[in-house]
Amino acid sequence: MEITPGVHRIEGLNGSNVVLLVGNEMAVIDTGISGNGDAITNYIKQIGRTPTDLQWVLVTHYHFDHSGSAAELHHLTGAKVLAHRAETEPGPNGTTLLRKGNEGERPPFWYRWTLGRGGRRRTQEIVYPDTEIHEIVDDGDVIPALGGIHILHTPGHTPGSICPIVQGPEVLFLGDSVLNNIDRLSRPLTWDSSKRRQLDSSLRRLRDLDAQMACFGHGPPIETDVMERVRGMTDRPYNVPTWRIAVRNWQTLRRFRASTRRSGHWEGGAR
Repeated sequence: MEITPGVHRIEGLNGSNVVLLVGNEMAVIDTGISGNGDAITNYIKQIGRTPTDLQWVLVTHYHFDHSGSAAELHHLTGAKVLAHRAETEPGPNGTTLLRKGNEGERPPFWYRWTLGRGGRRRTQEIVYPDTEIHEIVDDGDVIPALGGIHILHTPGHTPGSICPIVQGPEVLFLGDSVLNNIDRLSRPLTWDSSKRRQLDSSLRRLRDLDAQMACFGHGPPIETDVMERVRGMTDRPYNVPTWRIAVRNWQTLRRFRASTRRSGHWEGGAR
């Protein structure tokens, strides 16, 4: 579905939101979990383009629910997979691979057995595919699609999280740095206090932007009071203990866990 000229949200996929940027050259931002490759290329055909028109697969961060189909799309279309250097690790024969696993980012035991609700059955690690990264993106880089995709490095949720912004239609892509819970925006739960401070610093970088639309890794896009709502993320400090946030928002967390359980990740929203 085209949500603004040249910006298509591909519906019916598993995992994160997937957005296709359509111009003379095309890019996709995030891919959802593995198994979405055919659905994405079918959508490209439905809008009258060919899969080989896709030039770039841009990953906002390495988590499986965002990157799971990146390698599939590369094999189906020849598109290059792009990510920030901090989301990568060395691969064989001099290649660069997307990071795997979520070491150091899993929530504590008490969350997994209470609000996470699922015990050992859900703590089993998922298997990440080998995803080769063909180009590294860094802060300030511009990908020449749809008037230019400008890269903002916004560490906090993960070390190499990025928030791309399109300059044609002014659309800001927030990945999981901000979640849309329908009734409110929130920051993702972050178990490490240093990462919380880092995320707040990253979100403050966004305050001076002038986007007319914001797209999220989870939840629908917004077009009303966009930057006022994004700035609201840093109007209040992110210094409440994580356990208190989790208890206060346990109903929201359960709904979110239910909606993303297929991704195998421990996400959640915090005020």
